[in-house]
Amino acid sequence: MEPLEQRTNDEARGRRKKPSPKSHTVKVNESLCKGCLKCISTCPMGVLVVEESSSSIFGLVARVEAQECCIGCMTCELNCPDFAVVVDYEAREVKE
Repeated sequence: MEPLEQRTNDEARGRRKKPSPKSHTVKVNESLCKGCLKCISTCPMGVLVVEESSSSIFGLVARVEAQECCIGCMTCELNCPDFAVVVDYEAREVKE
């Protein structure tokens, strides 16, 4: 892994505090993710990290590493330019 990606992962892990009192679900659609690092660098709780992937366009994808720390702020989802990250999708679905 390149130094930039390693530093990004280290910084994300350093932002982790304690588990969130309310559980949230973060999902990354790897077929849409290009590994731009935006979701990882903007997550205040360090939930996501980057890893190498041969199936990705640029060889990197975001991966959820600390699901229990997610506070549901949706910063990762809002900053993803490819709509690859989704927070609590099932809870937001409109039920008729």
